[in-house]
Amino acid sequence: MKTFRLNPSSRTWMQRLLNALMGAGVLFGTLTLLIALAGQPIGASYRILLQGAIGFPPSEQMTPLDAWDGVLHDMTLLLLTGLSVGLALQAGLFNIGAAGQLLMGALIAAWLGVQQGIPSSLHLPLTLLAGAFAGALWALVPALLKVWRGAHEVITTIMFNYIALYLTHWLVVEYLKDPAGAAPQTAPVRASAQLPPLGNFIATSWGIVLTVVIAMLLWAILYRTVWGYETRATGANRDAADAAGIPTRRRILEAMLLAGALAGLAGAIEVCGSQYRFFEGFPSEYGFDGIAVALMGANHPAWTTLTAFALGALRNGAYNLHVVTGAPKEIAMIVQAVLILYVAALRLRRGRLEG
Repeated sequence: MKTFRLNPSSRTWMQRLLNALMGAGVLFGTLTLLIALAGQPIGASYRILLQGAIGFPPSEQMTPLDAWDGVLHDMTLLLLTGLSVGLALQAGLFNIGAAGQLLMGALIAAWLGVQQGIPSSLHLPLTLLAGAFAGALWALVPALLKVWRGAHEVITTIMFNYIALYLTHWLVVEYLKDPAGAAPQTAPVRASAQLPPLGNFIATSWGIVLTVVIAMLLWAILYRTVWGYETRATGANRDAADAAGIPTRRRILEAMLLAGALAGLAGAIEVCGSQYRFFEGFPSEYGFDGIAVALMGANHPAWTTLTAFALGALRNGAYNLHVVTGAPKEIAMIVQAVLILYVAALRLRRGRLEG
């Protein structure tokens, strides 16, 4: 009698499918428990969550266009910061500094966006590039300290987050504040530096399209180029990569700079496509949320894209539930944290099986 055996590739895909199904169970189980603890009816709460996440079924409070506006806006920032953290992790670095890099990119974009004398056709691309450059520059010192002095990037990037937070606040209050108002914020960027909306009925800017294209390009770079192979090899085992002749210091430096540029671009897109100015309290928390996106997306651009969309939908659904029923808006953050613990447990189990 023949024994049916799966080949290694099939076993891998079945294991991934099983992990995904278990993850879905963890998500819905946690969500259901939190809704029950909040004293809300389960069925009606899920209906309200779906209205906020995908706009279905439609309601007077939340139309499909309103829902997709919120989801795509959050997805843009979550995806770019997730790609930033994920790229650094591919090179063996833990970039906790995406929040600071986002702030610096946003501030420089807001400053350049109000300048006169720049040709209209160049104003927007130059503003976005300046934001990306500012993010890369903010990642430069932690990268150099890592490469040349062995300083741990977690410590240095966290420190630079606080420097960015207080530096941007000081610059806005003392030098860049809009003279037409009293609030600590810059003047609105010029129309020539604004990202246009996707259409007449949706406010989300073309930044989401640019972000998805960047994710596709990053996938091609990481998995279809020599640079990507060397970067991933450096992250997997730096000693072995050194022995193979890979310039690991250079790859680490380049990966960290590119990661900073992605986070800085997220800030620039938020300024040019949504807020149109920099202000005290600018939403830098997306930089920290990018850590969750990268971890749940396994540092892979494709999975990171799906994770960014899913978390964007979850956040907007939970916010709609909070507005309609008064349930705690932190539900989405708790679910996100539980999912991170689930992913960490899977990696720990896999490491023990392989070790």
